[in-house]
Amino acid sequence: MKLKILYYAASVALAAGLVQNVSAQNYQWSAGGDKTSWSDGANWTQLTPPPADNTPFQIDLFANAGTNRTPINIASSDAVQIQDSMFGPLWGETLNVHGTVVLHWGQFIWGDLNGGVTTMNLYSNAVLTARDTIATGTAWWFPGGPNVVVNVYSNAFMGCAWLQHGGRLNLYGGTVSVTNGLNTGSANGPVFGGGLDTDATRSINLTAGSTLVLPASYTTTVNDWITRGILQVYGNPGDSAEIVIDTANAIWPGRTVVTTTATNANPMLAIRITVPRTNLFVGGLEQAKVYADYANTTNVDVTSLSGLGVTYQSTATGVATISGTAQVRAVGVGTATLNVQHFTLSNSVSVTVGIYTNTASMVHRYSFSEPSGGTTADSVGGSAWDGTVYGTLGGGVVSLDGASGYVVLPPGLVSNMDSISIEAWADFGGSANAAAWAALFYFGNQDTATPALGMNYIAFQPFTGLAAPTANALFGTGDPGYLNEQDATLPLVSNSVTNFLGNVSIAIVYNPNVGSVALYTNGVLAVNNPNVSNLLPDALGQDPLNYLGASLYGSDPLLKASISEFRIYKGPLTAGQIQADHALGPDQLIGSSTTVSLTAASAGGGNVVIKWPTTSALVNLMSSPTLGAGATWTPVSNGVLTVSGGNYVMTVPVSGARYFRLTQ
Repeated sequence: MKLKILYYAASVALAAGLVQNVSAQNYQWSAGGDKTSWSDGANWTQLTPPPADNTPFQIDLFANAGTNRTPINIASSDAVQIQDSMFGPLWGETLNVHGTVVLHWGQFIWGDLNGGVTTMNLYSNAVLTARDTIATGTAWWFPGGPNVVVNVYSNAFMGCAWLQHGGRLNLYGGTVSVTNGLNTGSANGPVFGGGLDTDATRSINLTAGSTLVLPASYTTTVNDWITRGILQVYGNPGDSAEIVIDTANAIWPGRTVVTTTATNANPMLAIRITVPRTNLFVGGLEQAKVYADYANTTNVDVTSLSGLGVTYQSTATGVATISGTAQVRAVGVGTATLNVQHFTLSNSVSVTVGIYTNTASMVHRYSFSEPSGGTTADSVGGSAWDGTVYGTLGGGVVSLDGASGYVVLPPGLVSNMDSISIEAWADFGGSANAAAWAALFYFGNQDTATPALGMNYIAFQPFTGLAAPTANALFGTGDPGYLNEQDATLPLVSNSVTNFLGNVSIAIVYNPNVGSVALYTNGVLAVNNPNVSNLLPDALGQDPLNYLGASLYGSDPLLKASISEFRIYKGPLTAGQIQADHALGPDQLIGSSTTVSLTAASAGGGNVVIKWPTTSALVNLMSSPTLGAGATWTPVSNGVLTVSGGNYVMTVPVSGARYFRLTQ
């Protein structure tokens, strides 16, 4: 949890560091002369090239006029010394460096979202150094940022303190030296914001004679790049046997030096595609994996090589689609064949898509009806699932003080479930009780770090301490779980006002079979994440640690709140069931009768009042404009369900003929 705050702070700090450029003198490329020579003054808006002196805060921007994309050439005779930053090349331009370039701050290179690849070439014996940051294809400010290629040829040198990398970096016998850090972001996330620079857009490619010089203690990082397929040799995913990691190099003492023993390309001989499950449900999302065999190694993960010759296709896009990053979406009933191709090599796998029909059944219910004591009963699951209370019982609630109070539930509470629904009635106390990252519940596990980090969990946080606070239904896998969270996140700020949660009913449906985590407040869908690919049984395992009011992250605070009801269902609750449960309140369950009748009465103004008894097990109100074979029954979502006089009551606006019925 804390990493999220630090990550945000790091982004802000970097942006602040760039603000100093605002007051700089602006030298801008105009391509008004010969359109290529750095030394031709007519190519600059000032009609003179930037001076190589100590002019403070000098910025050089490249922006070729119109559609002109003639390469910009810095000759070996050009004196280039930029006292601030170079923004460029940009938007599909090419910069060729033959001499020496000194940047007293940094260089920022972006591509073109519409297809223009931005290229920088450092030719033989060229030198380019920045005292701070070089950004090679990140999406900080522009979505096309990662569409960048930087080539460092034989005997050329590029050096900086920090390298932020989201595009393609090719070392063709040259040297790249980074003293403080080389940031490639996470496997499927942005380097700093933007969201488009991922392992599908970035690579670091070594050939014979190339040298990558990194800070000390980068061995683990380099091995991570090898695993992710972004550290490549001759354009193919690097084989650890071909990559040398030297931490005792005499030329670069105290540094990590990366080279390759390979002297030529390692050709790909075969390719194959796999998916975690071949039987999918409509709405489901799967991450396919693609592996290749090479002449020197086998079973190499090449999933992220989209754009480098690996392409994907579905034979039935109405059944399943596959993206450029090999994400498979089930969209309709039927069978589809998913193909992967790398030039002349190809492979395929078939998937079958059906409708997920599992219904929810309550397996645990805690009503906190004990007048006092240290145990609260599970009235559905039985005494084996009773909870241990470290708060205060009384008045039909468990009160948690935010200092020492929480509830421990037995291990295995939600294990072996492929979909889970949680319902709770709680008073979070609004702004008076809000503590960043405190949790209503956390089910899962934690690691042995100090303080402990949560792993493989589901959870709910009513308030985060970010600059824009949210309420989060969390679904995290791995260790720590925040590295791969697939959450339903509800913004709490509207018109600059934070809407803290108070006395509210919460319902969360974790249903990755249909690709969804959905959060409801007071019976109404508040937010849905439809892009969930984690699977619950794989993620949760035996869920050995289950808490109400406490987190699996040791540095998170305890919750200050009172909870009057907490329910766990195996299977997905429907929107109608959640709406009915909210209307009934925490002390009454949905009825069991299936022989009920609807009554309808006009309420005027084009509205009709629909009623049926609360003894009903059927709570999903459906409507259709016709009956018979042509009927199209859809859930009624434009009315608010209430309870009055032993009946469910919903006022529905109606235009034209409408027919209504109930389903479970």
